[in-house]
Amino acid sequence: MNSRNYAGIFGSLLIIAGGLSPMLHIPIIGNWNYFDIDVVLASIVFVLAALGLIGGAFGKNSLLKLSGWLSLTVIIFTLAAVYFKVNNYFSFIPLKKLAAAASSIIHYRWLGWGLMVLGSLTLIIFSRKKEIGIRKK
Repeated sequence: MNSRNYAGIFGSLLIIAGGLSPMLHIPIIGNWNYFDIDVVLASIVFVLAALGLIGGAFGKNSLLKLSGWLSLTVIIFTLAAVYFKVNNYFSFIPLKKLAAAASSIIHYRWLGWGLMVLGSLTLIIFSRKKEIGIRKK
């Protein structure tokens, strides 16, 4: 196994760790991870992370690149969907300032989001054909 294999496995494990970390904090309810936000999108990202693990274990660069780009796309889509849902969740309140104050009590936990994006970028970067920083003699 070479460094790309280990980086692919590490990137996939970062995606899994980020998905299991808290991503939102809602008062009274508590912290939500990816499965609490949306089960279908979480399942898609975890299947893509599993594909990344397989690609890293067997040295398949195309599978690493595919799982990295697709997981990054789904993560960004989920972040945008959560942002719009949080900002429009209290739209039934007729006073705009009160609705904005109510939506500001929901806080993002950036560790989970950051780990997932970092894992996806790791899969994308290390799936290139050239070795990064290592010269062959």
